[in-house]
Amino acid sequence: MAVITISRTCGSLGDELASYLASKLGCGLIDREYALGHFFADESEETRRLLEESPKFFLKTINDTEYTYRDKLVEELVDVADDSSNLVVLGLGGCAMFGSRKDAVNIKVIAGINTRIDRTSRKYGVDVVEAENILTSADRKHKRFVSALYDRDLSEESLYDLVFNTDKVSVEECADAVIALVNKKQQRLKVELETEGNNTINHQTDTPIFKNDTEEEFARILDMYNIEWMYEPKTFPLEWDEDGNITVAFSPDFYLPKFNLYLELTTMEQKYVTKKNKKARKVMELYPGTNVRIVYKRDFLELVERFKAFGG
Repeated sequence: MAVITISRTCGSLGDELASYLASKLGCGLIDREYALGHFFADESEETRRLLEESPKFFLKTINDTEYTYRDKLVEELVDVADDSSNLVVLGLGGCAMFGSRKDAVNIKVIAGINTRIDRTSRKYGVDVVEAENILTSADRKHKRFVSALYDRDLSEESLYDLVFNTDKVSVEECADAVIALVNKKQQRLKVELETEGNNTINHQTDTPIFKNDTEEEFARILDMYNIEWMYEPKTFPLEWDEDGNITVAFSPDFYLPKFNLYLELTTMEQKYVTKKNKKARKVMELYPGTNVRIVYKRDFLELVERFKAFGG
């Protein structure tokens, strides 16, 4: 699952991106209108009006308790997120609220001031001056909301995983990039969670550093065929001493999530790969459901030739 939060400047197409992503992923979209209409449906019309107009009203307590409207908003959003396979949250300070969640992807959408004025002018049928006033008011409102509820500044770069400038990229291109990032983060999280449930070790790094040219070239081949891969994401302990210290372990070179398959490369002659074969078999014995294959020199060279045939 993933929680996708979208912060935006007015006129940047952030609302359009949120709707497009929710449609493409087939998931729910929560914005301020939805939150006020569903999370605070039992409140009076006057209370909902104040929640709409004043961020500070969210800090007021409900029915003389210590429970605030902000607490209710956060609780309701977290409950929906926990019960959803995917969820898009537009505004509402989602970037600050879900920032610490490992399954969250936090997006900011911006555009140049001239572009935003032009879009706003055409959308509402107003002149340039009125469009600029609308932008200033909307941006100030977004910023006040996040500051009042979460004591964060929307301009903080650390709040976001990706920032899109829709002067340069379309909503569709933004959505494709977001979904690609969601998939990558879910793969990393899956490996991390798996290692917490057994004796394997999370071996993922921020940057894949290949040990040799063979591995780097193999990664290029996988990319050419649009096969997603992870480099040495997990280490499998195989033998331990009397004190429980790991004495033998195996870290396959590549993991292909789509095929749930680990690959270990070897360009050495057959007689030198006996140890790797033994380790691969032992991994599959000790960790049921784990598939490991050895890619031999002849297999790799065949792939290289196919790669060169495509001009690589």
